[in-house]
Amino acid sequence: MSNTVTFGSRIKGLRLDARLSQRELAERLAKRLKGFDFTYLSKIENNRLVPSAAAILALAAELKGNSDELLALAGKAPQDVGQMLQKSEGARMFFRSALTKGLSEEDWKKLLLRIEERKK
Repeated sequence: MSNTVTFGSRIKGLRLDARLSQRELAERLAKRLKGFDFTYLSKIENNRLVPSAAAILALAAELKGNSDELLALAGKAPQDVGQMLQKSEGARMFFRSALTKGLSEEDWKKLLLRIEERKK
């Protein structure tokens, strides 16, 4: 059995941590999102579908989860990141260059620290 965290398993874990049934969570989300019901939530938790970014953000808010983490698990970029990449050639060049270097998680964190140091 794999220990890989999927979007669906993370949502289910957050829901269980919040002590909510699928119906309870779906009812809460239905107030924010049209057409959201417990069968839709079941499909999400069982990795049978990935919801829209709006639904992911609503799930994050309702479950007090990290929206960036959930968007990443769903294979989606946060809206502000997408907008910056769309607007800025420099941001696209920086990110593409960093990707081609095959950075490890440790490398990404070191790069972030260097950027933070430069901002001071």
